[in-house]
Parts: sequence; structure tokens; C-alpha cells
Amino acid sequence: MFKRKFFLKLGLEIIAIIIGISASFGISKISNERDKEIQRERVLNSILIESNDIKNYCDDRMKIWNQDIEIYNILLKDELNIEKLKKIAISKNRVEYNLLYYRDFDPPMNRYRSAINTGDLKYINSENIKESITRLHNLNYGKVVSTVDYEKKIIDLIIELITKEKPSLILNGNDLKINFDNYLKFLHKLIQENEKLKSNLTVQLKYFKTRVSSLKIYMITLEELQYELERILKSN
Repeated sequence: MFKRKFFLKLGLEIIAIIIGISASFGISKISNERDKEIQRERVLNSILIESNDIKNYCDDRMKIWNQDIEIYNILLKDELNIEKLKKIAISKNRVEYNLLYYRDFDPPMNRYRSAINTGDLKYINSENIKESITRLHNLNYGKVVSTVDYEKKIIDLIIELITKEKPSLILNGNDLKINFDNYLKFLHKLIQENEKLKSNLTVQLKYFKTRVSSLKIYMITLEELQYELERILKSN
């Protein structure tokens, strides 16, 4: 009788221990899942905030890059439309920048890079978001940057041509006595008379257009990412 009570008591204690352990594991699992969900929401919100910053950056770049195309289109035509050009470029410096400098492409990506370094991207369980992030920050970003890199090489050739064959163009840009209209006439005449310069500017114009096309694809991917982020965050 004593043994029977002993084994019964022992069995109940073992069952109680098993129930306690199972409950502990269950609570721990629920807690871990909740923590993961909190981290997931934090990462998604962070990426969404940065995507809005990227959108603003790209809108500004698109506007300026399209203006670059318009300036080149006007300068490369046989007849110079000064008034049309002056609506786009308000100073000699603006036109000179197109000829001598390149525009980089450096959208805000600190939050994304931080998520990579900390491993926070592991909290994202949406394949659509993962795929959009990969296309945005790797494939499409690389295409825009590659175009910018090609532009640098063409600009080097343009600078070499101008400084060797017509350095006065640079001097005229800094000469306050030469007004904007006369500067544009001088530049247009130089382009029309110098086949090397005109051909390089024509190539540069093609890169400008490719750059804009690449940026459009980049922005489409950005919109897809934002849509998925907002959809998932709203459903949480």
C-alpha cells in the first residue's frame, strides 16, 4: 500500500514537472516569437523611413538629370534658343557644371547598411520584400552607378578638349564682364565648330538618357518595396 502511494505520488510529481517544463517552453516560445515580431516591425519601419528619403532624393535627381538632357539638347542644335536655355539654366555656372562635372548617385542607404551589418535583415520573412531590397540596393543601384562612372570618362575627354583647344571658355565662365547671353553664344559656336567636342557631348547626352532610364527602373523597384512594406505593416 505504501509503495503504491509512493509511486502514485512520484508519478504525479513527474507529470507536474513535465507540465511545468512544457508550459515554460511554451511561454518562452511565445515570448521569442513576440520579440521577433517586435524586431521585424522595427526593421520594416526603418526600411520604410529610409525608402521615403530615397524617394525624395531620386525625385530631385530625376528633375536635375532631365534638365541636364534639355541643356545638352539645346546646345547641340544648329540654332541656339537662348531664352529656352535660360529657363533651365539661370547662370553660367549651371551650364559649366554640365560640361566639367559629373553628378554622383548616392541615395541614403545608412539604415539598409546598418541592417546588413547587424544581421537585422534576418527578421524579414517576406520574400517579396527581400527580393525588392536585393534588386533596389544591388542590381538597379549598380546600373545607375555604372552609368555615372562612364560619364566621368567622357567628362575627362571634354575637359581635355576645352582646356587644350579653347581654354577661353573656362575663363569666360569666370569673367563677370561677359554676360550670360554672350557666354551661351560663345559656347554654342564652339560646339558647332569643333567636331570632337560636339561628338563627345553627343555621347555624353546618350549617357544622360541612359542614366535617367536606369533611375526610372530604380524608382519603380522602390515603389514596389514601399507598397509591400506599407501593406505588411498595416496588416500587423
